[in-house]
Amino acid sequence: MKKMIGSLLIFSVVIAGCSSDEDELLDFYNAFQETVEVEKEIEDVTARFDELEAEKAELQQSLESATRDELTEISGQLVENADARIAQLDEEVAIMGESRSRMEASEQYISEISNESNRDKAQSLVDAMDQRYNEHGDMIGSYKTVLESERDIFEYLGDEDISQDEVDERLNNLDEEYQQVQEDAQTFSEQTENVNQIKQEIESLIES
Repeated sequence: MKKMIGSLLIFSVVIAGCSSDEDELLDFYNAFQETVEVEKEIEDVTARFDELEAEKAELQQSLESATRDELTEISGQLVENADARIAQLDEEVAIMGESRSRMEASEQYISEISNESNRDKAQSLVDAMDQRYNEHGDMIGSYKTVLESERDIFEYLGDEDISQDEVDERLNNLDEEYQQVQEDAQTFSEQTENVNQIKQEIESLIES
């Protein structure tokens, strides 16, 4: 999961003798920065998710030498693990929702920016961030599809009669779904870079 989350950069802006134009842009920028503070909480979610991924890997390895009774037990543990990972994604969605609320609150400062060029730059940051939220939603949606498919496979492994052909088919479908996750993650990462670039441009305007 670490590779799939794009992080916003944090800047500390110290200005001496700002002009009124810079003050107006700084007011917006400082309000917008609250989105960054909120998204720091994702670090804990990512850490827990990675722990669960490691647990899943150990459980999957134990399947190789499991008896029929052990297979049923391990299957149940893997289902619980998948549920826990889905819950972590839901937590991340909630954090991003709060981040979006902070971003929307910062928009009130845009209309107060008298310099048209600065106002346009602030609006471009909000627009880019809005697109980033949408792409994050796509990425998490794809990831949840993968985890739900994993969960179905783990449940199937606990059935009395299982077919290797059926397992192989489900795993092939899972690989295709995971490819979509990777594509959505790349798009989200690129949009995060775009947001960070615009943020740096605004910081340069404030410091100039």
